[in-house]
Amino acid sequence: MSVVRREARRRWAVVVAFVAALCATPVALAAIPAPSSGRAPAELLRRALASGGRAHEGLIEVSGSLGLPDLPGLDETTGPLHGTSRLRTWYDGARRWRVAELSTTGERDYLTNGDSLDVWDYERNQLTRIVGRPAVRLPNASDLTPPSLGRRLLGLVRAHDKVTALKARRVAGRPADGVRVTTSDQETTIGAVDLWLDPSSGVPLEVHVLARGATRPALSTRFLEFAARRPAAAEVAPRPARGLMRGTVDAPDLLSRLVTFTNLRLPDTLAGRAAMPGTASVASIRGYQGGFASLAVAPLPPHYGQRLVGAAQDAGAAITPLRTSAPANRNAGERSAIAHSGEYLMLTTPLLNAMLFHADAGTTFLLVGAVRPDVLQAAAAELTP
Repeated sequence: MSVVRREARRRWAVVVAFVAALCATPVALAAIPAPSSGRAPAELLRRALASGGRAHEGLIEVSGSLGLPDLPGLDETTGPLHGTSRLRTWYDGARRWRVAELSTTGERDYLTNGDSLDVWDYERNQLTRIVGRPAVRLPNASDLTPPSLGRRLLGLVRAHDKVTALKARRVAGRPADGVRVTTSDQETTIGAVDLWLDPSSGVPLEVHVLARGATRPALSTRFLEFAARRPAAAEVAPRPARGLMRGTVDAPDLLSRLVTFTNLRLPDTLAGRAAMPGTASVASIRGYQGGFASLAVAPLPPHYGQRLVGAAQDAGAAITPLRTSAPANRNAGERSAIAHSGEYLMLTTPLLNAMLFHADAGTTFLLVGAVRPDVLQAAAAELTP
């Protein structure tokens, strides 16, 4: 063998060893035992909820296995909930942050600085400003960072939910305290929420959401890189290039814009749940609070409702009659009868369920929540006249 060939093979061996070392480094770091701060689980929850003012930045990986079908106009919501995606976040406080949803062909950024939210779509070369902060909207990628999702879920914890400690682990190369919330409400599909927090700031670094009875998370989000520092101003609010198309809307997503074309009044209570404060009863997505078993309802314009029904059928959902108990005629002493109230299609996943209900009166409703299908059926029955 020539000296040249020996030297070439030696160089390639060095390169292979270097690449192998880079790949093994995260695994090796994760295997190093992580010390615990020793804080009680209740204290960890309190610190996580109070971490909204802690500045940070980092790279995030989101993994979902919900398997929701593609529905017209809802790709921004359903996309991150199945498969693996990556986000980058620059967080300078609850009213000033940026989240970039990364893809192989570009990115979509969500930026806020005060009361407005900007959505910057690089591929479309378009910047859309959304004015106002609705109480209920469809989720987007910015809701799936560990701090945002973790604090939102912890805000749903009730007194009967069980809070226990988890073994500390390393997340993004740093030790993180673990805590588990086990739900007590049997009407929710969520069985447990696991969180690992930065000991110094309380910022959630990793969040797992487990369906009831499952041992593997249906949705997880974690930092791959994390820095507890204030991001540069140019990163939080980059200057758009010239020639960018701009627009302003008063609703954050397609569904919120479409329901403005309806004038149906939604009830103040539904399925034993009170409407969330600040949600309008007319022409709006309305949320009904029940802890982890909360749900949202939206009356749909006829044409869009038909499109969603068609897409749900294409995904394999079957049309089923919704039957309810008609009130008894007390004067005649009659028993309750079974009345036909409309028909529905149910889209089920281990964690999130959605129902398209077409009432006999002609209106199509979208009902969605981390609740059992029978809870959505009961709610739909109360929407009928």
